[in-house]
This record gives sequence, structure tokens and C-alpha cells, in this order.
Amino acid sequence: MFDHDEDDFPFQHGDDEMTIGRKDEGLTVRQALAELAVKGAISTDLRKSLIKGELRSIVLVVPSAEWTNMAGGAVEDIHDRIYAFCKASGKKEAEDASAINKALAAGRTVVAVTPSVRTLPAIFKTVASETIEVPPPSAALVAQLVRRFSVGRLPSSFSRLDTSVLDFDELCGLVEKGADAAVTAERIANAISAKTRTARVGETLPDLEVAVEFGDARLWAIDLKQDLSDIKAGIIGWSEVDKGCVLHGPPGTGKTTYARALGQYLGIPVVIGSVSELFACSAGYLDSVIKAQRALFERAMQQAPAVLFLDEIDQMPDLDQISQRGKDWWSPVVADFLQLLDSAVSDRDGLIVIGATNRVEALAPACLRPGRLERSIYLGPPDETGAARVLRHHLGPSLADADLSPMASICSARRMTGADIMDLVRSAKRLARREKREMSLSDLTARLVPPYELTEAQRSRVALHEAGHAAIAALHFPDRLVSVSIDPFGGGIASGGHVRVEIPDDLLETKSDLDRRVEMLLAGRAAEIAFLGEASSGSGGSETSDLGLAMRMLAAAHLSFGTADAPRWRCEPERAMDMLRLDPRTMSQVETELAKLAASAIDLVRSRRSEIETLAGELLSRSTLSAAEVLTIVRKGESASTNLVSRRFESNESTLPWTESA
Repeated sequence: MFDHDEDDFPFQHGDDEMTIGRKDEGLTVRQALAELAVKGAISTDLRKSLIKGELRSIVLVVPSAEWTNMAGGAVEDIHDRIYAFCKASGKKEAEDASAINKALAAGRTVVAVTPSVRTLPAIFKTVASETIEVPPPSAALVAQLVRRFSVGRLPSSFSRLDTSVLDFDELCGLVEKGADAAVTAERIANAISAKTRTARVGETLPDLEVAVEFGDARLWAIDLKQDLSDIKAGIIGWSEVDKGCVLHGPPGTGKTTYARALGQYLGIPVVIGSVSELFACSAGYLDSVIKAQRALFERAMQQAPAVLFLDEIDQMPDLDQISQRGKDWWSPVVADFLQLLDSAVSDRDGLIVIGATNRVEALAPACLRPGRLERSIYLGPPDETGAARVLRHHLGPSLADADLSPMASICSARRMTGADIMDLVRSAKRLARREKREMSLSDLTARLVPPYELTEAQRSRVALHEAGHAAIAALHFPDRLVSVSIDPFGGGIASGGHVRVEIPDDLLETKSDLDRRVEMLLAGRAAEIAFLGEASSGSGGSETSDLGLAMRMLAAAHLSFGTADAPRWRCEPERAMDMLRLDPRTMSQVETELAKLAASAIDLVRSRRSEIETLAGELLSRSTLSAAEVLTIVRKGESASTNLVSRRFESNESTLPWTESA
């Protein structure tokens, strides 16, 4: 791993540095590491003041609990009059205060050694003269330790290692007395790599630099990486960095994968836990749950800078929403959790806390206030570009030259999550593996769009339905129309066809704009009614159907966008349908608007009868039409295939066995 240069590792021994064979010959590795770290943190002037007894008390903040006792021993070795106070588990604060006062009364200098000042007795707030921080061991400090106990040269590349990610016991376990320095360096480098590697064996995590499937969460990661770079450059401090957010969205959208990918992207460890796990890994009693959550935060703090990922954070209840009996039990747990969260984002630099939930509306508001988890980021199913990336990621080297855009369009239209797409690829690979052959595009297609046969009447109805969508899209959104097809490859779940209209993400729409989009969605159903006398089931059945999408848009207009008659905001657009089901009055208003727009769509379709018949005839002949071809037909009002289409639409078939979406 290392390149061995001719020059020695560029750290020089000081005149007073202890080496094997001199007065530290009896020191263990643990004692030597603690001595080096404490010596590096305490300045010469402060050391002299401690020796002379000029200071009553100081606080020494160590990197983690593992450092406490050994650092305390190193402090006491400075002079006999120094008393190191290391918080002992189980002791009451009154007993601690008594021991401290006894030492002070005897004229000794008290040095409180702790990984967190918030755990110290209150007496230190009044008697402590200074607070000194012992930083995590740098490569320079570890080099001194290795050279003290090893033989041979250290490679110069050792200086580039981030030894701060290793805790006290980990470092001591890697340094062996009398071992070759290069071997020890290799061992340390491997340990650092193992601890910071967030991908599992054989796994490749997404690169957040380009992983557009993560949406706004990706942009947050990019900003965070720049902030960490600015910290290293000394441009900003940790107080200026976002150190907390909540990821929310439906199950399977990759929240945990994102957290691990974030750790890889930032080059820092990731500690993964969940609120429900706090109960599973403890006896379930109040004190054991509190101990479990403290241990989780402490484990993350010991590895800082690090990411702490807390799944199912909505399981930490909102105290205002539970019964008094439940509140009596939960209050200490929630209070302790919020205190830990405050410590993670305020008192302890370097810890980035990410909460995850499928139900952001159930999350206690206290978690989201500034200073705790400051941002709420939606992580939903990927769009077409993101779906193509997820497909490619899970396919790996398979189908390297295949065009995945049609399948990505299907995945996006169905609102398939990353987990859904992973399962799709896995099942396609399994099909090829069991037949002992290489995977083909048809394997993926067979899993994504199961084959089915249409009767002539059914195909005619699908053509008419899509022609209705296309004609109204050409009238309302001529610049956004892309294509229309009766080929199921590219539509929704078992779709009979689809119209592709691109709506910009940054588009600002009025209620009139939304109404036109709803008319376009309802135009397929309207064409069936206007031409065949009644609609089929192809317009409804799922949340991504024509009716499902239309209802969602109108619900968002009333409950999120503020474009309806009564201005209000109840939720984010993605949650509008859930909120609508709980609001009968608004539901009635939305259904009334939907009925009016459905009637308007029928009138509009009837006014374009000849163009729609022509479009349907062309679709029956060619399956797919481009935007230019649709616009030409609609604008010229051609009716060359009117008679043919009308004859082919004479059918009593009024229901279809699939769900149709625009």
C-alpha cells in the first residue's frame, strides 16, 4: 500500500522525547499514547503552572470515553500534587463533589478528564480555570508512537493517513513493540480503510456527485462536502455547517443507502441505528432505553467527524399527541433524546445527524427546530433520468450498450422506488441465470411489461383514448408535447399506451394552468365517452392513472400550492392526497371541480372530432407519432382516415383489463 521513499518519515525527535531504551522503557503502548496526546494538548506554560500549583482546577476534554482513564493517569504523572478526576459510573454527583472538594482542600490541583463537559459535576462550572481539548491523534502523533515502539523506517506516505478515525484501543492494538515500522504503518492504513469504508463487500455505492436519483438530498451532500473542505482549509468553523436533516419519503427510496453513500462521498464513517432498535437491544425499561440511546450517540461521537443515521425517527413520539399515561413514561426518554441531539449538533463538532422516516407528519416538531435537525428533505421515487441511473447501477456490466430510456420511462411513470427497480433487475438476472445464459434486454422487458394480447376492439379503444390525450396536449401544451404511442413499452403498469409531455421542474403554474393539465389527463376518457358512448376502466385504478393524477393535482392546488379559491397550506404536494382523505369538505370541492373539468374535456374533444379520429387512425397504423406529426394533424384538421376509424370503433367493449395512464 505504501511507497517507500529514501527519506525517513518527516517527523523529528525532540530533545526530551522518550524512546525505547531510555526512561520510558517500562511504559506500555497505552500509557505512551496517552502521554503523547496529553503532552501535545497542554502547553509548556500551562504545564509549568500545574507543576507550581498555580491553578486550582482545569477541564481536559478527551476524544472519547476510551481515553478517559489513561489520559487521567498521564495527567497525574506530570506532578504528585495533581488529582485527575475521571467520572466513575454509578457514583452520585454529591459523592463526586465530595471527592473534588477533598482534593482541593488538600491543596491539590484537580484536572477533570471527560469526553463531554456536560457530564461533569456542576462544581467545575465555578472552580475550573481553563478547558483544554485533547484532539484525536494526528498522523504526526501516531508516527511518534510507532517510532517509539517499532524498528525500521516509516514510509513518507504515512503523513497522509487520517489516523483520527481510530479510537484509543484500536490504535493501541495496532502498535506492537519491536515490530517493523513499515508493517505497523500498513496495519494502521488497513484499519483506517476498513473503518471508513461504508460499502459492503462486493457492493458499489452510488456516487453522490452525479446520483441525480437522490434529488435535493444529493444537492445537500454536495454543499456539505464543500463545507467540510472549507473547514479543513480554515475558511469556516463547524458552527457554520449544516449538521442535521430529516430524510422523508415512501419506503424503498434508498434512505439508508443514501446515508452510507454520503459517508463514502465525504470520506467519513457512518454509524447506523434506529429508534426501534433502542428497544430491541435493551431490556425495554426506561433506564435501559436511555442508556442504549446514549451509547449510540457516544459511539458516533467517538468516530467524529462521522455521520449518525437514525432510522424510524418518527418512533420518538410527540409528547403533545399522546395520553398522560404514555407521557409519564416517554417524557424522560424524549427529553434525553433531544438533549443528545442538541449535543450532537451543537457541543460536539464533527457529527452529522440524519434522521429518516416514512411519515414526516408523525415526527415530533421538537426534533425539527433550528439547532437540532434543521432541514427536511423529501426523497421520493426517481424521475426518468434517475430511474435510468438506478437501472444501470444494479445492472452493473450487464447490458452495457443497451438503451435503458424506454424502461426508465416506465419505472418513472409507475413511481417505482429504488428498491422496486433493484428487485426488477434481480428477477431479470435470475431468469437468465436459471437458463444458463447471458442476460438480455428481453429478460428485463419481460419482467417490466408482462406480455399480453389485445383484441382489435381493445387496440382501437386504446388508440382513441391516446388520440384524445394527444389532441388536447397539442392544444394546451404544444411546446411540451414529445410523443404519443399505443405501444405499452413506456407507459404505466400494464399500460395500453402513453402520451409524453415534459413539464419543467421549475415551472410556476396558476390554477388555470393546472386545470388545463387536468383536462389533458381526462381527455382520453372524454374521447371514449364522446366516440363510444361510455368510458372504460382504463382511466382509473391506480394513483398513476389519469383520474389518480388529476385528483392529486387538484388536491395539491387546494392543500399545498394555494392556487384554489381559499388560500391555505396543509402539507407538501406529495402528501396532498393523504390529507385530502381526512378532509371531507375539501374532498367534495375537489370532486366537484373534477366533474366540471371532465365535462369540459368532453366538450373540447367533441370540437376536435375529426383531428382525434385522424390521430387514432395513424396510431393504429404506426403505433407511435412524434410531437411534430401530432401538431400537424391537429392544426390542419385533417380527416383522411375518419371513416376507417369510425368503423373500427364500432364495438361493445367498454372495459379493459388494465390500468391506463396518460
